[in-house]
Amino acid sequence: MGAVTALSTLGGKVCMDSRGKELWISRKADGNLKAAWLADISALTAVGTDVNGDLDEFGGICLPRYDTDVDTAYSSGVLIDIVIPQGGHLYNIYISDPGGSHGYAGEPMIFHATDPGQLDAGGDIEVEHVARLFDDILDTTRYATIIWGV
Repeated sequence: MGAVTALSTLGGKVCMDSRGKELWISRKADGNLKAAWLADISALTAVGTDVNGDLDEFGGICLPRYDTDVDTAYSSGVLIDIVIPQGGHLYNIYISDPGGSHGYAGEPMIFHATDPGQLDAGGDIEVEHVARLFDDILDTTRYATIIWGV
């Protein structure tokens, strides 16, 4: 598969686990969020977690909306569903651009140091890792399948 620069390239799905039993919460969109982005759900209006720059505000992963293309930002004020990731489940998410390096299946992912609305490879994996790559990724990929919490 070529570079994955849009969620539609991964089939437009966020929840990839067949076990189901996902938990989600609804919030209003801020006009910038897209499906598969990490979101802060601490207020009525969800924002990307990079807006506040605070890792403690992460709440979940934005799910596709029936009337919005998966690669398009939601309209401001519409209700969106945000899945609260479960340990061991597979999700397609927005990640930081690896910038010339490759990510390999099983590699730990952490919140990006300067843009915590994304996951990135590296850092103190014993303390900060929140997921692992499910498949190898290319250096220009912006979306990847991850295994949450392992």
